[in-house]
Amino acid sequence: MKKQLLIGTFALASLFAAAQTPFFQNVPYRGAFAPEPATPWTAGWTNFDPQNTAYPNTTVTVPGGDITTNTTWTANNTYLLDDGYVYVTGGATLTIEPGTVIRGQGKGTLVICRGSKINAQGTETNPIVFTSNSPVGDRDYGDWGGVVILGAAQHNISTGADAPAEGGIAKPLPSGDGRHGGNNDDDNSGVFSFVRIEFCGIPLTSSSNSEINGLTMYSLGRNTKIDHVQISYSGDDAFEWFGGVVDAKYLVTYKTWDDDFDTDNGYRGRVQFGVAFRDSRYADQSGSCAFESDNDNAGSTNTPVTAPVFSNMTAIGPNYTGNTDTTNTLFTRVVHHRRNSRISIFNSVLTGWPTGYYADRRLVSANLCNSLSDPENNIIAGMTTNFGLASGSDSLCITDAASLATFFAASPQNVSILATSNAVNLVNPFGNTNTNPDFRPTSASTAATGALFTNTKLQPLDFSSIEENNNIAEVSVYPNPASGLVNIAVTGEATGMLNVQILDLNGRLVVSESHNAGNTITVDISGLTAGVYMVRVSGNNSEKVSKLIVR
Repeated sequence: MKKQLLIGTFALASLFAAAQTPFFQNVPYRGAFAPEPATPWTAGWTNFDPQNTAYPNTTVTVPGGDITTNTTWTANNTYLLDDGYVYVTGGATLTIEPGTVIRGQGKGTLVICRGSKINAQGTETNPIVFTSNSPVGDRDYGDWGGVVILGAAQHNISTGADAPAEGGIAKPLPSGDGRHGGNNDDDNSGVFSFVRIEFCGIPLTSSSNSEINGLTMYSLGRNTKIDHVQISYSGDDAFEWFGGVVDAKYLVTYKTWDDDFDTDNGYRGRVQFGVAFRDSRYADQSGSCAFESDNDNAGSTNTPVTAPVFSNMTAIGPNYTGNTDTTNTLFTRVVHHRRNSRISIFNSVLTGWPTGYYADRRLVSANLCNSLSDPENNIIAGMTTNFGLASGSDSLCITDAASLATFFAASPQNVSILATSNAVNLVNPFGNTNTNPDFRPTSASTAATGALFTNTKLQPLDFSSIEENNNIAEVSVYPNPASGLVNIAVTGEATGMLNVQILDLNGRLVVSESHNAGNTITVDISGLTAGVYMVRVSGNNSEKVSKLIVR
């Protein structure tokens, strides 16, 4: 008798609910925008001329210190973050009304601590704005700090659950303020939607890597909501993720100084629909990229491994036909894939950097060859050099820069190479003084079609087609949590061969083995990163699933 599979307990069903809900929107176009005449999703709430925008004078000063009770910032006031760290802590929620303007100066920085929440839900017509307190004409990169949100999801930093945020934000232990991490990938740090952050990124200390980003996300869980966020004139990175699994959609970076999308320390979330626009005159001494991704600073195998999945991104670099300004020599690569990251980028438009995709070290090349990193169906246009391979990066299918290019040209990578940035045929994407950019493909653009969503990283888990009978009565997994080896006990009347599969929460098959039916099956899971997985056992027209936690 056929019936829909009922997962053993309500808790297990809840565990996989987020994975079953589609995140990626299956669209036909590559890049972040539907072709003209579709209305771009940036309409109404973004601002590409914040230098000349008149903002109201501040009415409420928020000095450095703690917010420990539920607090609301209202749209009839204008708030000043006045040269200090403002911690939302102690389980408090900071609510910011649509249309509220928050201005910053000096080290003024908003820090949402682990266990507390931000409820910043703007609207298309009334976005929330964080901006400089300087007047029109005097605003610049790094006029103030930025926004930092910290959560309790997993990261791979050796200091454990109390890893400190960069830049001296973390308070001394035993305080958890300014610290992040834990084992709760379902953590919820609140809502950050229809928000602009402008002229942020001040260096917080004299040490390197002490600048604050536009929006810094530390160990955020998947129940946090991040969408429709624009970062403009950030003095460091625009968006940076340290660990966590939070998803994000509709992200804009405008004239960033350093990197646009930076992922580190075990970040495993998904991002769709993002655009980066660069000014060719300004870049960072560290080498400015659109995407920079590391497992950690040492390039270790620490788990969970950094494995973000990006789709439908548009990165407009400094080089294009008609640019009369000199390109800053500190621009480097559109994608710097390094230090054992497993970043995947799909269906994206990448234009105008000195180097296109740069693979850095052997573990990165191995991740590409083993499909742990999947760059598929992307357009690379207007690069001086399309692909680069760092010294000592030869591994498996990639032995030199030529074989890297061959890898990208082969299926399923299927890269499209165009000689110039302009050849992509976007409506109006270029110009250092362009205050009304339009990143939509024209009807003649190669980006108007060509997207594919067949890779399992782009698809949710789907239990709807699973059927069972009574041949497999029960599957239990022990020890659980487990590392190294795990035992799978199968009871019932199943005979012959049983198929054992382990899938991650993105639906990717990570283990597949066949075993003779018996009481206990032992499976090697030493190659899996820490996290939550689904074990699926099938055979004799029967199928059962169970949860597995890998340490």
